[in-house]
Amino acid sequence: MRVVAIALYSLALSATSVAIANAGGQNKLSDPKAAIEQIFWPQLYSAGGTSLYCGKTFNSEGGQFVASPVYPTKQIKSSLRCITDKQCAEKNSQYPFMLADLHNLYPELARVELARRNSLFGALGDAVPSKFGDIDCDLKASFQLVEPRNEAKGNVARALFYMHVEYDLPIPGQVQMFKQWHQMDPPDAEEKARNDRIAELQGTRNRFIDNPELVDQQISN
Repeated sequence: MRVVAIALYSLALSATSVAIANAGGQNKLSDPKAAIEQIFWPQLYSAGGTSLYCGKTFNSEGGQFVASPVYPTKQIKSSLRCITDKQCAEKNSQYPFMLADLHNLYPELARVELARRNSLFGALGDAVPSKFGDIDCDLKASFQLVEPRNEAKGNVARALFYMHVEYDLPIPGQVQMFKQWHQMDPPDAEEKARNDRIAELQGTRNRFIDNPELVDQQISN
């Protein structure tokens, strides 16, 4: 019986691995904390970079900056209908891979991420001022809604589209608005280089950066 049990357990593990391998998204990074500490900062941003929402440059990881998920963890949990990390992983074996996916993570000031993490993206208009004018950051915020600077809107849209197609997550917000953001802010050299580097680190690419026209073909309104 022990031999049979071991064989069945091994078969179950094998089936899980195959399921993950055949699913969309990345299947290389399964520990979100390790992905941020060992890959995101020291490898993806080893030479520094620019924060997403505020456009602030940095030379290396510092206490002011954190890895900010574009598709918020709270929204992922809501989509999977789970509360704890353990529950989410039991409901969907891809859950930890979603949280560790580098395509969904961008550097941002910690205080900005704090205000952003529980909000959805939306168009707030010129009447709403920047929430972070004191640091010259053009991120508008209202009740549970934020609107990023124009130079970040396309990045946001393409990250959300990526999470939608790769992990079958619903797009959290107005699809037509995100399509407009994608059109007005096409992939630039920095975003393309980041896509190339992430492909080296975790083995997947964001198809909407490589082929922007796929948005109209693969994202339903």
